[in-house]
Amino acid sequence: RKSYRISLLLLFFATLVAYATNHTQTVTQHMRKIQILLILLFVSCSNLKYLEPFDRFKNKPKSIESTTYSITYIDSLAKEEVAYKFILLYDSKGRKIKNSGFKSDGSPSAGGEEYTYDKYGNNTQIILYKQDRSINTQINFRYNKFGQKTEREYISGWKKSITKYIFDRKNRVEKIIEKRNDSSISENAIQKYDENWKKIELISNDSSNKQKSRIEFFYDKKNNEIQSKWYNSENKLSEYYKSTYNFYNDRIRIEKYHIRSGESKLVSDTKTEYKYDEKGNCIEERLISNGKTSWITKNEYKYVW
Repeated sequence: RKSYRISLLLLFFATLVAYATNHTQTVTQHMRKIQILLILLFVSCSNLKYLEPFDRFKNKPKSIESTTYSITYIDSLAKEEVAYKFILLYDSKGRKIKNSGFKSDGSPSAGGEEYTYDKYGNNTQIILYKQDRSINTQINFRYNKFGQKTEREYISGWKKSITKYIFDRKNRVEKIIEKRNDSSISENAIQKYDENWKKIELISNDSSNKQKSRIEFFYDKKNNEIQSKWYNSENKLSEYYKSTYNFYNDRIRIEKYHIRSGESKLVSDTKTEYKYDEKGNCIEERLISNGKTSWITKNEYKYVW
């Protein structure tokens, strides 16, 4: 289809040249048509169909500066202290291109992260740099024609691991195998999906394929994960989580329960409060654990290109 469009454009151009020899006064008008066709051709060939532009942030932010504060209490009075900060940069198509981290004193925590993509918008590489700009960690990804990740290669110094993601698309099942340098298996799992490719079950096995744990996932009508049930190696329910969401589909509460002697007990209750700007992006996030604010994250967006 791409070569067909190019052939049509070349044919149009040749026709225009022949026409222009006898109608020079209309050349400018037709050149404008060529410019429009070139723009349309470029757009049609730039297919980023698997990209989630701007990580789903609204109104195409150019950069996001996110500062997280830890909250401590002295005589019941809350005190905010900067814990860390990071700055995300995006290109005009919504690809995240750089992530720079900073310590509480404002100095760089490392050399930052940079991202590479293929022509379909798949993230094919992440490089984490040290402060001297030498490579600390490199992560490479491969994908199938459906945009599903099929391989992850992790390299950090002498450490290396390769994770294979093997899909049975007919039955909506994915097998995950991770091997280290010495060929030992560090992960052996089976992920199951529903008809919309939402994960519904994750089974983690040992090297002999004996179950270590199993997790079931449940969703609301908006595809938000509202519950997960965790089973042990004997396939007995050991704990579960319940989540609640707001209008923006951000999680505002997560409850953790333990199962002991057949009875469930609430062991943690974490709430999150959000503030949004006029574009619908979160500008403040408060994490409240068991009734007390423990972390605050504030986000600043730049929308001008």
